[in-house]
Amino acid sequence: MNTEYDKPFKTYDEMLSLMEKRNIIINDKEFAKNALSNLSYYSLINGYKNTFLQVKGTDDFIEGTKFEELYTINQLDVSLNNIIFKYILYLERSLKSKVSYIVSQSFGVYTDKNDISCTDSNDYLYYKNYSSSTGKRIDIVKKLKNCIIENHHNNIIEHYINTKNHIPPWILTYNIPFGLTIEWYSILKNAEKSYVCSAFISSETLSMDERKEFLRQALLLAREYRNKIAHGNRTFNISGLPVLPKNQLLELSHYAVSSEEYNNGLAQCDLLSILLLLVILLNDKYLCANLLSDLTSLFAPYEQHLFNNKNIYEIFNLPNDVLMRVKNLIDNIYNMPLEEALSQSNT
Repeated sequence: MNTEYDKPFKTYDEMLSLMEKRNIIINDKEFAKNALSNLSYYSLINGYKNTFLQVKGTDDFIEGTKFEELYTINQLDVSLNNIIFKYILYLERSLKSKVSYIVSQSFGVYTDKNDISCTDSNDYLYYKNYSSSTGKRIDIVKKLKNCIIENHHNNIIEHYINTKNHIPPWILTYNIPFGLTIEWYSILKNAEKSYVCSAFISSETLSMDERKEFLRQALLLAREYRNKIAHGNRTFNISGLPVLPKNQLLELSHYAVSSEEYNNGLAQCDLLSILLLLVILLNDKYLCANLLSDLTSLFAPYEQHLFNNKNIYEIFNLPNDVLMRVKNLIDNIYNMPLEEALSQSNT
């Protein structure tokens, strides 16, 4: 069989030759080979080609594109992913805490792991405890119940099965994915959902329905970023995501973006939108201050550096004043200068 494949195997030397044909300057070939062995050609070259291509849809990079700079951008992208992932995890924990609290308060702390039908009215996963408006409540409560059954070898779940007479909601949330927690929140009835939403978002001008819609979209957007980052997607190359509602975003972000900027696509579902929603929803001035500190530490050393005539913020599709926008939002939400928040977070 003599099939000619579109993407045949290439040695590292052949990859270097291909890069040079595509206008990529390689100053240290041994360094480049080592980088390719650790990160792959696709991660380093194809992953960033849309940023530096001469013409979209071609394979030729802009003259002057250096391999070492592509490598640096990759490292910055990984570091930025790690920062965002860390603070989305804080958001995830916050949602789990709030959902488990209101479920425990409203429906108790008992669930029968053997009641797969979820028809026991004494069970906090009793299906009638939840809203039928989405048509998914039975499927979701059964998925939650299955998490207990399928995770019975999990140390925490197993400990509760063997030594306790119930598995409370705050233990169950330890062992379910972010996405399933969002689904659990989505089937809460109006009173319970309002509690969770109010715990995340305080506003004198937005209605409860408007706040719920923002929280719903923000959680879905955060989940998508979390999942894509976990699977190695590049931070500034994620598309097809839930969009934050305009009026709520502008109001809750204290107009960190203008109406015109939003209409032009800024902060709808991009990297800036993730940074803003984290500051809005984390409800912790120290976490927010540390988020900004992490971002500053990442970007500041490269603010004067141009990557083939593009600054670091252009590379990541961020406004040049993104750090100031985030700082001002923190100041506006907590009525505390960033310097004071950082000082308190480090004591």
